[in-house]
Amino acid sequence: MVKPIHSGEVLFECGAPIQSVIFPLDGLVSLRSVLKDGRMIENVAVGRDSMIGGLSVLGQKRSGGTALAAISGRAAWLSLGDFQAAMEMDPSFRPAVFSCVSQLTRRLMQNVVCAAAHSATQRIASWLLHADDRMTERSFDITQRMLADIFSLRPATVSDSCNKLLSAGAIHYSRGKLSVMDRGLLEAQACECYEAVRAQEPQECVHHVHAQSA
Repeated sequence: MVKPIHSGEVLFECGAPIQSVIFPLDGLVSLRSVLKDGRMIENVAVGRDSMIGGLSVLGQKRSGGTALAAISGRAAWLSLGDFQAAMEMDPSFRPAVFSCVSQLTRRLMQNVVCAAAHSATQRIASWLLHADDRMTERSFDITQRMLADIFSLRPATVSDSCNKLLSAGAIHYSRGKLSVMDRGLLEAQACECYEAVRAQEPQECVHHVHAQSA
């Protein structure tokens, strides 16, 4: 089943039973840890190159965090039973799934390094590049408040970083709509984590399972 996802929409609650696997077709989903004070901080963002709920293949029964749509788009929902059936029917699907799980683990590890070592502007530039890689349009809706929540930064810090990227000619940003104007300039502002992650991304695509189960 394909349906729209809207920025700010919670797709999985932390601790909820995993009953479906979600494949973003466009848009971006933020996987977050929830703190005791209610704050949610992003661990990794998932787009059309991966899935949410894939850890069920390793026996995980409940969501380890909250999945929240950061950028509106569409996603395909597949019941856990149909997902497991596809794993059995298609020999090529299982390696692709494990490749995606491995990729997310590597990105999580890189994000830990990124948060500790790089500036707000570098981190935001890298995140926007990852988002641009996974979007079907060059412009997308995202608020500075959403970016502040993703990185657990003060809104003023995010505003300063966006203004730097805007002044550099890397992006255009107005009223919550962001466009990547020059990827080369944006890459120049980004930290090394973007290229480190991109170099390890697998070529397999797991979205063909949706067509199989339709």
